[in-house]
Amino acid sequence: MLNSSAVAQQIARGLVSSGVTEVVIAPGSRSAPLIYALAPLAEAGVIRTHVRIDERDAGFLALGLARGLRSKQTGVGAAGAVGGAAVTRGAAAGTRGAAIGAGGAAGAVALVTTSGSAVANLHPAVLEASYGHLPLVAITADRPARMRGTGANQTIDDQSQVLSDVRARVDVPAGSADAQHLLAEAVAISLGTDTGKAGPIQFNVQFDVPLVPTVAELADWNATVQTLAAAGAAESDGTVESEGAVESAADAARSAANTLRSTSVRILPGTVIVAGDAGGHSAQALKSLAETYAIPVLAEPSSPLTPALRNSPAAVPAHARVLSEREDLRSAIRTAIVHGKPTLTRPVAALLADSEVVVQRLPDDVDAVSLTVSLSEPEVKEASDSTRHGDRVGAEDRTSDTFSCVSEDTTWRDEWVRAGEAIIAASRHERERAAASKPTTARAITEHLAGRTINLFAASSNTIRYLSEATDVRARIHASRGLAGIDGLISTATGLSLALEEQVVLVIGDVAMLHDVGGLLTPSAEVAGNVLIVVLNDDGGAIFSGLEHSQEHVAPYLERYFTVPHGRDFSDLATAYGWEYSWVGPQDESSLLSDFIAEFEKAVCGVEDGKAADSPQTRAPQTRTHGRRIIEVDLTRSI
Repeated sequence: MLNSSAVAQQIARGLVSSGVTEVVIAPGSRSAPLIYALAPLAEAGVIRTHVRIDERDAGFLALGLARGLRSKQTGVGAAGAVGGAAVTRGAAAGTRGAAIGAGGAAGAVALVTTSGSAVANLHPAVLEASYGHLPLVAITADRPARMRGTGANQTIDDQSQVLSDVRARVDVPAGSADAQHLLAEAVAISLGTDTGKAGPIQFNVQFDVPLVPTVAELADWNATVQTLAAAGAAESDGTVESEGAVESAADAARSAANTLRSTSVRILPGTVIVAGDAGGHSAQALKSLAETYAIPVLAEPSSPLTPALRNSPAAVPAHARVLSEREDLRSAIRTAIVHGKPTLTRPVAALLADSEVVVQRLPDDVDAVSLTVSLSEPEVKEASDSTRHGDRVGAEDRTSDTFSCVSEDTTWRDEWVRAGEAIIAASRHERERAAASKPTTARAITEHLAGRTINLFAASSNTIRYLSEATDVRARIHASRGLAGIDGLISTATGLSLALEEQVVLVIGDVAMLHDVGGLLTPSAEVAGNVLIVVLNDDGGAIFSGLEHSQEHVAPYLERYFTVPHGRDFSDLATAYGWEYSWVGPQDESSLLSDFIAEFEKAVCGVEDGKAADSPQTRAPQTRTHGRRIIEVDLTRSI
């Protein structure tokens, strides 16, 4: 039976052998053995640790790191570039390379907490990771099983069951010698190695006293860490093979990741592609599919198809309004090929819930699978439930090699695009006509930022909806669309910046900002990340005013129970948490947008168009100079 320090060191070995390089830690006593195992690894440069005081913020920081690692690994960067992938035409699947490096699994992020209610505070981030398909490994320290049910301090009777919606849960007994193997298996499950469905894992581990290693134990571990660091450096240089002592489970995970999975789509008359946020995955295969077969693409702002199709005729502008206003096009849809999680608009939700529409769902990591495309003549009978999930689309299959000229007929796609362009033009005309009496500053600011080549993190609410109608999107849009909540967004944007090693511009409303005030705090010894926050302050949840809650017969309840005005600005909070701050307000409403642009130009990275510098040496000064700044836009009299 191992003591707690030895168990923690086994877990640390498991993280290293599984390729985990980012670990977020919330302080606590019961998790101390993990600190003494992980801190030397960080000092040796084997992993990078991030410490946050509050578990909620730690969870969302880990979420942002996971998204950033995947975006970086799949080649989806600030300029909107995507990694290459080709569609396999015909029945035989073609190989595009291993899963890792072709849109497959990026590294998981580990998250360490102490026992008790600390674990429950991870729940919001774990839920977003689950529904956003991001790989988190929550290592939750626990007391020994003998203390459960006794009323012991900070002891939950079954702590391993606290976090719902995880891909798997592990409860490691105190003194277990299997921790390293179990941890490696947990990481593989979190990455979706076998299933393609990445997500969070709860790895609950019981630690008994003593929680602190002896002088000799710590010295021995430090020596082991130096060996691991040297081996890792040599492996990176290609001078040695991976060490065999820690390989078995981790190598099995990597081998499975490199086994190309396969999926297929069948194209019917009236096919559309519906694309939502994919958690940082690329979708070059779908871009090729859309352009080859002239399929209209209904892509949300944070879908990887939005930047990929910027100069393509396949993207449908204002697609939600086209669905609502053009019943002739909407009713002609026979099948929808779905990628990511499109959750932004009700018309899209209604489309995917329509029993008459065949829904074919592709994995988020579509560029890591072999994609076979065929054409099918539609069946006359109504689609079955299995058909709606893509198991069987039509009675008569024909491979796409037979229809190499199918893309020559672009009528269906062009009708959708023209409809969207007409709606955009009419909307722009209406806004220009109404501008004198009701400035649309929030929309104009959002569209200005979308037109810059930056990493733009869009909060849920009005911001992401404005982006859905923007016509010139050069920014790489990021968003938390798993559950589309408004909590933890500052911390998520910070994690994204740390992973990308680039500036991230967070556009957020005042209510969402208040939900994550704790995310403004970076402990003194920690790297802050390079985040510029643009907070659009309209004094409450203005989005509710545009929903059904503003109807005349329920309007008396709107302000107190829905919009909830608070009457606060963020200047004092910025000062308290050490952020630079500037305010743009309605001193001269006609110049509000230009005033914002002037402030933004002062804060954005010094590299042209917000691009990161080419080397860490040139990037670091920018982080110190331009990070941690808040631009507050006062919209209380200009929405």
